[in-house]
Amino acid sequence: MKKPLSFERRLNGLIDRLSKLETKQSKKLKLTLQSWKQEIVNIIKHGISNGFVEGNNNKIKVIKRISCGLRDYDNFRKLIFLRLY
Repeated sequence: MKKPLSFERRLNGLIDRLSKLETKQSKKLKLTLQSWKQEIVNIIKHGISNGFVEGNNNKIKVIKRISCGLRDYDNFRKLIFLRLY
């Protein structure tokens, strides 16, 4: 997005509108948006996230489960590099 400040204003407007609603879901959404507001604005502003790293961490956890306790760390490390790249 070219105008992160306008996005931040719109996000603030959404949070204000959610404050006026009385439902449990709207209160929960409002709290979530307030808690993560800076992170949400940053992802719009800079266009980057840590999704790639999180995906690799998940793949490593799956490899670890599948490997059933390889005894040699070097072989485990090689298996990770083989599967990731």
